[in-house]
Amino acid sequence: MKIVASEQAASYLREHGGKLWVWLDPHTWVGGTVYTYLQTALEPPGATRATRRLRAARRSHRFHVFEGEGFEVHFEYGTFGPPEELHLVLKRWPRRRVDAYWNGAVFVGEDIPPPSEW
Repeated sequence: MKIVASEQAASYLREHGGKLWVWLDPHTWVGGTVYTYLQTALEPPGATRATRRLRAARRSHRFHVFEGEGFEVHFEYGTFGPPEELHLVLKRWPRRRVDAYWNGAVFVGEDIPPPSEW
């Protein structure tokens, strides 16, 4: 898996401990359709009050460690297997955080091609 991090995201991660946890956050919509997003935090899910309140952080996780440029990504990709690319972007509103995107897309899935195939 290739980690594609913006310079701002990589810098932010290095300044805040050098580790990012990323896990799946499935949502069921009307009609039974399941959309899966990626949830991120600077600490393991459930380790602090901030992550204990997240619904997807309450279930068990099996993380795999990937090396970025000066930081680690602890990634739980479930039964999907890792994407070809995991994009990391620093967001500033409503609070500073790093968001992750599966092959550059908001949703997770085996049917999402990497940006090189777009």
